[in-house]
Amino acid sequence: MDKVSQLEALLSTMRCVDLAPRLERGMPRFPTHPHLVIDPTVTHEHDGYYCQTLSMAEHTGCHMDAPSHAVSAMMDQTVDILRPDGLVGPAVLYDFSDRDWQPGETLTADDILRYEADRGVKVGAGEMALVTFGWRRKFWHCDSRAHFYSRNQLGMNAPAAELLAARRVQAVGADTIACEIPMIDGKCGDTPGHSRYWLPEGILIVEAMARLEMLPLRSFLFMASLPIEKGSGSPLRPLAFF
Repeated sequence: MDKVSQLEALLSTMRCVDLAPRLERGMPRFPTHPHLVIDPTVTHEHDGYYCQTLSMAEHTGCHMDAPSHAVSAMMDQTVDILRPDGLVGPAVLYDFSDRDWQPGETLTADDILRYEADRGVKVGAGEMALVTFGWRRKFWHCDSRAHFYSRNQLGMNAPAAELLAARRVQAVGADTIACEIPMIDGKCGDTPGHSRYWLPEGILIVEAMARLEMLPLRSFLFMASLPIEKGSGSPLRPLAFF
């Protein structure tokens, strides 16, 4: 059996979970980003077929941050020139959704180490760390309540970000809108992953992930960015297989 057939046979035995929220009007967005606009530009009644026009930021819905997004010295690291398979590989779930988190609180390195010891799992080099606080499941809305998710979130402190960087992970993802940055009423705290430990080291960031609580401790992810010219990031539709 050739490798393609082997892969097809293996995937057919696995479950697939879509980790992207639906792109829809009124969905949460980072406070300074433009709204997603979906316009039914072409209709069957008027034109004989159906086609919508989209207007949105690169960082809309589930999306990735390229190094150029936050590091001015890395403007050569945009999504159109990054490895197309840079977000394909094994992932480890860190599920902290059982806590009563409050905006502005941070996950610590000790939290991560204790989680790993309790569950016998540990993210390694070339893998992806996925963190769920249960934040998206509780607070993702597409009406006036969307502003709370957009302006309030948990974060990860500098030692936690440094710990994952030391593991030489491929990417870090979370179910919050800005991954490791704590935020209260739109005011951001420290940005250890964006500014120091992850993006400057080529570790990609994935934000606003959905349904992470459906994953086992280990899964295999397929994610790919759009080849946007000089893109600072890109919407994603991550698919997890296990």
